[in-house]
Amino acid sequence: MSLKAKVGLLIAALFLVSGAASVAVDRWVIRPSFLELERAEAERNTGRAVEAIHHELDVLSTSVNAWAWRDDVQRFMQGRDDAFVARALGAESVASAAVSYLGFYRVNGEQVVHRAPGDSGAGLGRLQDASLRALHPLLQHADASAVTQGLVSTPSGPMLVASRPILGPGGAGASSGVLIFGRLLDAQVVARIAEQYRLELRVEPATSADPAAPPAGPPSDWEPGQPRRATSVHVDASGKNLIGQTAVADLHGEPVLTLTVTTPRTTSARGEEASRIALATLGAVGLAVLAVLVVLVHFTVLRPIARFTTHAVNVGQNDSLSDRLRLVRDDELGVLAAEFDRMTDRLAEARERLIDQSFVSGKADMAAGILHNLGNAMTPIAVRVQMLRDRLKAAPLEDLELALGELDASATTPERRSDLARFVELASAELVALLRSIDEGVVSTAGQIEHVQQILTEQSRYSRVGGGLERVDLERVVREAALALSPALQARIEISVDASVRSIGSASGPRVTLQQIVGNLILNAAESLASQRTAGGRLTVRALREAAGEQAVAHLTFEDNGVGIARANLARIFERRFSTKQRGTGLGLHWSANAVLALGGRLYAESSGIGQGATFHLLLPLAQVASGAPDSIDR
Repeated sequence: MSLKAKVGLLIAALFLVSGAASVAVDRWVIRPSFLELERAEAERNTGRAVEAIHHELDVLSTSVNAWAWRDDVQRFMQGRDDAFVARALGAESVASAAVSYLGFYRVNGEQVVHRAPGDSGAGLGRLQDASLRALHPLLQHADASAVTQGLVSTPSGPMLVASRPILGPGGAGASSGVLIFGRLLDAQVVARIAEQYRLELRVEPATSADPAAPPAGPPSDWEPGQPRRATSVHVDASGKNLIGQTAVADLHGEPVLTLTVTTPRTTSARGEEASRIALATLGAVGLAVLAVLVVLVHFTVLRPIARFTTHAVNVGQNDSLSDRLRLVRDDELGVLAAEFDRMTDRLAEARERLIDQSFVSGKADMAAGILHNLGNAMTPIAVRVQMLRDRLKAAPLEDLELALGELDASATTPERRSDLARFVELASAELVALLRSIDEGVVSTAGQIEHVQQILTEQSRYSRVGGGLERVDLERVVREAALALSPALQARIEISVDASVRSIGSASGPRVTLQQIVGNLILNAAESLASQRTAGGRLTVRALREAAGEQAVAHLTFEDNGVGIARANLARIFERRFSTKQRGTGLGLHWSANAVLALGGRLYAESSGIGQGATFHLLLPLAQVASGAPDSIDR
């Protein structure tokens, strides 16, 4: 996958992840927070409804206070004002109090008089009875100035009630009874409360199924005579509106009514709308940022990197060190491009220097290889010439001359002349044998000299036209290399050429070069065997035909039982100037390996270690024989 595709996928993935995170935050954080705000608002509205009931009770308590401390009310309860009922409890007077019930009771609960405007007292339930129980909450007051207020259930519906002891003006004197005011919590009062507090309020009698109803019976911390709100507010958020419900207890601690407040879900609706707008805006801005980011990344990063990559590939594949990137930028990519151009400049200069040095080194290696091969070829010549000189020195030439001179002398006796003739005959036979031996040595030496001339001729041809390929008989090359060894080395080792070498056929390559390669391998093996200073040295040459792709190759092995090669030296045996011999130059195997490689072959060595002998493997391309053509080779 290209860098451009990877960056595009990464940016798209980041955009999708950020979008998913925004949606998740909206769904699980923002919208729930709006819902919690609505729930809190619904609970506050429900609490305000309860506070509205308390406020109505406080207003009712204020009214009962104004009546309970009137002087005429106290005189009436003391029996000293019989005209009070006609004068003060008329329809207009009671109506001015804005109550649904007005009652005067003795401290023991006995009812003195009561009024229920507009209904003649019907439907007020127990408050219409002639008396209340002495322990009724409306009759219980903490002190003379205390007010008891709360809710009671009547056949006409829930009623707000407030009671206060009847005292003299300013609260003086002893209590002469209890004054009770009541106001029905009817639809008109509920509508007024809803309008005043801006609530969508519904008041219903409490039932056992009310979800917000308080537990039955008064709790331990309940104060008699005080209305009690439920311990919690139930909010139903399943619809379009939030429904908050709570129950209010009566004076006895029993649920008497249920307040239901409907709160429109405007907060969540506006929140959802705002979230949709925010998400849409965020998505649009994200897409715009994504597009801008893609364009910027493309032109500022990806496009220069693509140009950089194309340039680097072109330099690597086409070896065009003369081309330059010339990417002018003031950022890191510009610095990198400039450094790459400078590196290419230095690499081109280094290659030119390397080519020059390689040329010089190659000439030196070539000269060293030629000298090494010439040295290998000249050594047997020098040995043979020295042997011829030694044989000539040992010949009885002076004695023969003396004998011939003595035979020519007239004073030589017949007996002496017979001995001298016999001596001359024997010396002549010895000289004939010596001359024949010298002739063989001269022929062998002439062959070695011819080999030297061939090396020089081959090198001259290489230097002019790069050499030529021939079909060379491998068996002949091996045997000639074996015969080229010095007589001393030939006497120390046994060289065995397997029949497989004859049957392998002909190799393709310069004959002289192959002679030098094989000669180096046989010479190294012979010197290794001779260094053991023990008899039984043996070198065996075998051949095997193999296939290397479509090319047939001859696999020659040179196996000896000499000193072997240490494992640490196997990897270095073909290095230039590396040798395990005391006076070795380290050029023979190095030159041979390079020459074999140039011919399309391979040369490598194997050994189990010191004292285990060594095997050199020589792989050479076999000559191709045209169909129907005679297999004529250089023999």
